[in-house]
Amino acid sequence: MPRNLDEKLVEIEQSYRWLKYGDIKGETESTIVAAQDHAIGTNYFKNKILKEEIESKCRLCKQHEETIDYLNSGCPILAKNEYLMRHDEVCTHL
Repeated sequence: MPRNLDEKLVEIEQSYRWLKYGDIKGETESTIVAAQDHAIGTNYFKNKILKEEIESKCRLCKQHEETIDYLNSGCPILAKNEYLMRHDEVCTHL
């Protein structure tokens, strides 16, 4: 179970419903679960968990630790383009 699922804040059954009923490939599912569990090869993960000699700062902005949470919501470089593009893609599919 991903570490970020706090039973007080998250409806566990609803959170996993997409895994059971969603129409996604196994590779996509494993990537999503790895991201939820913070096991994606970010610079922070490589430095702190895998103990590689690599800078743990964001490879784009070089300001903050490159974590999944930071890349999803905090990197100013991604915020200028990627977040807006993804938002527009999602909105056109709704």
